[in-house]
Formats: sequence, structure tokens, C-alpha cells
Amino acid sequence: MRVLSRRVAAAVCAVGVALLLTACSPSAGAESASTEPIDVLCADPLVIGCDLGGGSTIVVIDGDASDERVTEFAGRLAASPASTGAETVVLRAESGDPRILDPEVSPPPRWEVTLRPGGREQFEAALSDTLAAAAVPGATGIVVADGWPSVTVETLDQFEDVFTQLSSTRLFRAGGTYTLQSLDEHLRIVHVPARTTDEAILEIIAIARDHPDAEVLLEAPISGPQYPTLYVSRLTPAEVQELDARLSDPRLATADVDGYPLEFVLGSTGEDGTTYVAGTFGAVPAD
Repeated sequence: MRVLSRRVAAAVCAVGVALLLTACSPSAGAESASTEPIDVLCADPLVIGCDLGGGSTIVVIDGDASDERVTEFAGRLAASPASTGAETVVLRAESGDPRILDPEVSPPPRWEVTLRPGGREQFEAALSDTLAAAAVPGATGIVVADGWPSVTVETLDQFEDVFTQLSSTRLFRAGGTYTLQSLDEHLRIVHVPARTTDEAILEIIAIARDHPDAEVLLEAPISGPQYPTLYVSRLTPAEVQELDARLSDPRLATADVDGYPLEFVLGSTGEDGTTYVAGTFGAVPAD
């Protein structure tokens, strides 16, 4: 893989200037600008670095730049020869001041959008949706894989607001995965709107707040039949009893949108080893 950093990219800037100066008319200049080679685009001041080759091209840009500046650059990238070849192009934005929990653990990028050959319209729509989602405070690491969006939430205090705001955006309206940025996995929610009410999601977030040492995971397939299950582990036996009663409360009987049983599994480690308690939200009878 050939890595082109900002310093190296600056060396090819003269090539870009020469290309632009060859234009003899406004129309010729527009045509030249619309077909800029990747090396010239990588010399743009917005670009932090480029990874070229290896089956894909990764263009890393300043994630703190304005949406207008990013959109303008993305349009040029989508029109470049790199976007019409056989390789995919990944546009990745990195924050200049990311939240770092451990110096040995790389923080997620602010967001990432993939441009596939012949997919300019989809790329531009995805970029617009991603920028709208990235504007939500606390939302970072926004990526779409196989049509399913994911986001990293920077702090637990922001989790509820991020979920409430993002779940109403076009990108996350049909569902998505919300993961708390943490060194030990603490909270991850696979949100399937057709299967889980917002009230149930907020209850799960509250459980994560009330049990800071627990692992709280609402898991579900991201395609096909999507029936979620809540898993809570790293609990004490006493916490299992308390959570079993809390989740079985009749007020949570409508946790599933259509009234189906939403299952939970609670795990604890005690003198008898690891034990599990299973049930359903609101004690809705399981088939």
C-alpha cells in the first residue's frame, strides 16, 4: 500500500496547478477540475493523508472542517477518475481533538463514507445524511456497513440524547447500532424500531447508568428477522434479583412494538460459579 501524507502530497501540488493553468476557457477549466486525478486531490489542504492501492483508496480529511467545505471536496472526489475505476474510495474524517481513553487505543474517526464505482448519487446522499448525524453532540465513529449504520457515543451522559436525536434522522430512522466509547464494553444497543419501543431503549440506557460495572448489550441481527435480546452480565447475584424484578415490571409489557415478548438474560458470578436468569420485559408470556 502506498501512503501519501500531506507533506508528500504537497510535492504534487505543482502538477495540479499546471493542469489548471492549461485551461483556455471557463468550460475547459470546469472539465479539468471535474476530472482531477487522486494525487492532485490528495494535495488539497483539507486532506490529512491518502492511502492508495491495495484494492481501495482511503482519503482522510479534517473532520473539523465545515460541511460546505467537505461537500465541495467530496464532489470533486466523486468526479475524479479514482471513482470510476474498479476500486472503492473511502472518505474518512478525523477529529483534530478526539476523545482518547487510552493512548494505545486509537479513537474512532468522526465518520466514514464509501464511494463505490458508479455510485456517485448514493455517495452524495450518504455523505449528506452522515454529516447531519455527525452534527449531533456526542456522536462520532459514524459508519454504514452493508446498509446498516453504526455510531459511537462518546459518554454515557450523552447516550440518551444521541439516541433520541439520531433515531429520528434519515440515516438511523430504520435502525442502527449505538455503542458507548469505553475500554471495557459497557453499553451497546442494536436498535430495531419495528421491534423495540423508545421507552424500552431508554430503560436499557438507565440500567447501564445504574450499573456502571455491568456489560449491557441489546443484541439483534441486522438483517432478516430481527428479534432483540437484552444481555446484562458482570452482575452480582443481588443485582440479578433486582434487575429481574425491574425488567419484569408490567410497565415494560409494551417493550416490543407489537407486544411480543422481549427477552432478557442476566448473568452473575458467585460462589456457585456463573449463573443466568432469563425472563421477558414486563413478564410477557413467551411462546
